[in-house]
Parts: sequence; C-alpha cells; structure tokens
Amino acid sequence: MTDQSEPTLRSSEDAAVAAPAPDPRRDYASPEDLREDIALGLDEREHLLRQWKLDVESELEAESEGMSASDPIAAEAEASLAAEVRRVNKALSSVERDNRLARGESS
Repeated sequence: MTDQSEPTLRSSEDAAVAAPAPDPRRDYASPEDLREDIALGLDEREHLLRQWKLDVESELEAESEGMSASDPIAAEAEASLAAEVRRVNKALSSVERDNRLARGESS
C-alpha cells in the first residue's frame, strides 16, 4: 500500500518548480499598481519593486549605450525608461517606509 499524500506533495513541489518567476513589469500595469497590491506582503512588494528597478535600469543603460544623437526614437525610449525608473523609485520608497513602520523601525 502506498502513501496517498506523497503524490500530492510531489505535484505541489512540481507546480512550485514549474511556476514562472514573477515578472513585475509583465504582471503589473505600473509600479503604483504593484505598490498597492494588498494580496502581497510588504516584503514581497519591496522585493518585486527592487527587481523592477534593476530591470529598468539595465534596459536604460543598454538604451543609452546604443543611442545616437540623431535617433529621436531612441531618445524617446530612453526618456520613457527614465520616467519609469522615477516612478519605480517613488513606489519603492513608499513600500520601504511602510515596511519600516510595520516592523516598528523609525524612519
């Protein structure tokens, strides 16, 4: 006789392994939406916003390295990414503050 709980456990482990890593830029319309997602804990929101920030900063760096002064499309893309970085930083600061307050730390 086999243990009936073992296949369920394996299925859960397989699902956890197969689940794609969260991609905040794909999964949220804006950094503000992620900041306000109460389904996530503050630590997870902070982690995802940090990931978002790193992703955008990497893309911004790549864009700026490949931009020529005469390419207005690249200049627009760079400006858009810079604005996204500012929005992510603002959302991240807010979540970091909320997280410190939740832990009882002073600002």
